[in-house]
Amino acid sequence: MSQNPSSDETTPLLRKGEYRPPSSTDIRGPCPIINTLANHGYIARDGRNVRAAEMKAAMKHLGVSITLRQLLTSAVYLEHQNDPPTGFWAFVRNPFVYVFRTFALRAKGQIDASGVPCLNLDELDRHGAVEHDVSMSRRDFAQGDNHSKQDDLVDDMLASARDGKDLTVNDWATFRVRRIEQQRRDNPKLNFGSLQDTMGLAETAFLQTTFGDRARGWDVPVSYMAAVFGEERLPVREGWRKRSWWTVGVVELTAQAQALKKVVGRVASKASS
Repeated sequence: MSQNPSSDETTPLLRKGEYRPPSSTDIRGPCPIINTLANHGYIARDGRNVRAAEMKAAMKHLGVSITLRQLLTSAVYLEHQNDPPTGFWAFVRNPFVYVFRTFALRAKGQIDASGVPCLNLDELDRHGAVEHDVSMSRRDFAQGDNHSKQDDLVDDMLASARDGKDLTVNDWATFRVRRIEQQRRDNPKLNFGSLQDTMGLAETAFLQTTFGDRARGWDVPVSYMAAVFGEERLPVREGWRKRSWWTVGVVELTAQAQALKKVVGRVASKASS
C-alpha cells in the first residue's frame, strides 16, 4: 500500500490549473498530456497515487467527453498480469478485463492510503501496454529510455510544419512516416504492428481534435505543440481554449484517426516510389 501524500498537500500556494514544472522529486511518465495535467495540478503534482476518478476529472480540462474519458482510463487501472488467463471461460468471467487487459498498468493490490486503486505516473513506462514503440517524442524501449522527452524528436515534429505556423494533417502524416522509417533503421528490436500503429494514429488524432481547428481541417498551431511537448504545459498563453459546447468524443476521434491513416498511406507510398 502506498502512503505517499499528494503534492497538492505540500504546495498549497499553487492553484489548480496553475502551471509549475515538476520538481526533482516529482514523478512523471512518457505521456506529455498526462504529465501536463500533473504540471497544472489537475492530478497530483507529485505524480503519485493518482486515482481513476481523478484522472477522468482531469481530462475534462482538455475538453474530452465523459465516454472517451471513461474509455481511456478504465483499462489502464486494471491490475497488470504477466501471465493472464486465456480461453473462453476467462472471457466469460470478465469480458472487459479479457479484452482490455493488454493496457493494464496497476500493480497487484496497488491502492492508496484510503484503499482506493491508484497509479504512479512512471508506471505508464510499462512497455507494451499504453507505451509503445515509435513514439512522437520518446525513444523505443529497446533503445534504453522509453521515458524521457527527446528534444531532437520534438524539434523534428515542430519543424514538420511546412509553413512554420501550423501542423496540417499532411504535416502530421509526413512526420509519422519519417518516425517509422527512423525507428526501423535505428531499432533492430522494433515492435511495431497493427496495434502500435493504431495507437499512434489515435494519439495524433487526439492532438488534432483537442488542440486543432476543425474549420481548417484540424490544423494545430506549432506554438501549441511547443508548449505541450516542450514544456508539458497547456497552451493557454498561446490562445488555446478547451471546447466549450461540444467535447472530443469517440466517434470523432476514430474518424480523424482513420482520415490520418489514409494520408499516412499516401505519404508512405509517395516516399517509397
